[in-house]
Amino acid sequence: MTTSKETLSEVAFNAIDSAKSELVEVALDLHAHPELNYQEQYAASLLSGTLERYGFQVARGVGGVETAFTATMPGGAGGGPTVAVLAEYDALPEIGHGCGHNLIAMAAIGAGLGLKANIAGLPGKIMVIGTPAEEGGGGKIKMLDAGVFDGVDVVLSSHPSSNRTVIPTDIPMGESWSLAMVGYRYVFHGKAAHAAAMPHEGINALNAVIHLFTGIDALRQHLREDTRIHGVITDGGMAPNVVPEYAAANFMLRCRDRDYLSDVIVGRVLKAAEGAAAMTGCELEVQEYYPFYENVCPNGVIAGLLMDNSVLSGLALNEPLPGRQGSAASTDFGNVSQVMPAYELRYAVSENPVASHSREMTETAATEYALNAAIKVAKTITLTACDLLLDSANTLAAKTEFDRRSGA
Repeated sequence: MTTSKETLSEVAFNAIDSAKSELVEVALDLHAHPELNYQEQYAASLLSGTLERYGFQVARGVGGVETAFTATMPGGAGGGPTVAVLAEYDALPEIGHGCGHNLIAMAAIGAGLGLKANIAGLPGKIMVIGTPAEEGGGGKIKMLDAGVFDGVDVVLSSHPSSNRTVIPTDIPMGESWSLAMVGYRYVFHGKAAHAAAMPHEGINALNAVIHLFTGIDALRQHLREDTRIHGVITDGGMAPNVVPEYAAANFMLRCRDRDYLSDVIVGRVLKAAEGAAAMTGCELEVQEYYPFYENVCPNGVIAGLLMDNSVLSGLALNEPLPGRQGSAASTDFGNVSQVMPAYELRYAVSENPVASHSREMTETAATEYALNAAIKVAKTITLTACDLLLDSANTLAAKTEFDRRSGA
């Protein structure tokens, strides 16, 4: 017997609304207990414990990642696809939840509860996957490598996005919705000496770092316009009367094209570092600083389902602005989207513009406006997951588009 969309919506929305106070409490609790990547003990326990109380089969420490978890529930209508909803919950140094991951976690838990309410009539399997360390730690990358996502057919997630909710459906082939990113630490080893009495005996490692920065600045006009290179000096000497024997800088390298990033940008910056070492007589040591974040591959089929369901959930949409869509940031959600059909619904958490990774966003992530928006997102994701589970044509179409975009 086929369940109508109206019945699915009513059952799911009632379940989510009934749990709203608890979902809000979860979001605010996470907000009050910010934890850095791979340290999210409190968050992982809170989220996995909540799902376990609602009857999900929970596995903790999955993929060898202590603060990762999966919460699984089989459908009651036999075989079918597996749809996963992702939760993120790590915070940023000093400013806490300035990226709104407490809201992402809240929406994922809410979607899990909405799906659970309809589970008897759903085929396949639903999962809520707790993915730590999005902020530079690459938690999803480790989980992918460890096989946590094996058997998942489609992935859904969400992310706060200032004051606009946009779900583009007309997406040019080959378009990227984020910047691929990788990070390196460039360490220069020199020789200490008295900076006034015996400077000729020293080898200045700080000079090498400075030459690296100027070399990168000279590179910029010869790299693609979507290239982003930014870094900080972490070590530059201890006293001005001592020639610095050790200096280092951490850099993040980004581009919308993962191949251009890996094949061109990484090598050009390395040559600048090698040149800086040669100019100063230092020895260069290169260390991995950030894992390789893939650019996000969009999926128009999933976008269309989300757009239709946003109307039912009351999630107000804005018209896409002209030009490229998506984000100019980087996320390990991109790595997931390069392996399977996936979509991250970006939604407004404020009536006015608010910058991500800011103290203003930290404040915004605990407002009534943002919390209500996350509830509507949970409902939208729930219905979209139902569409994918109940109609194999939707899942097949999403996979077909994924294959086309992967080939492009």
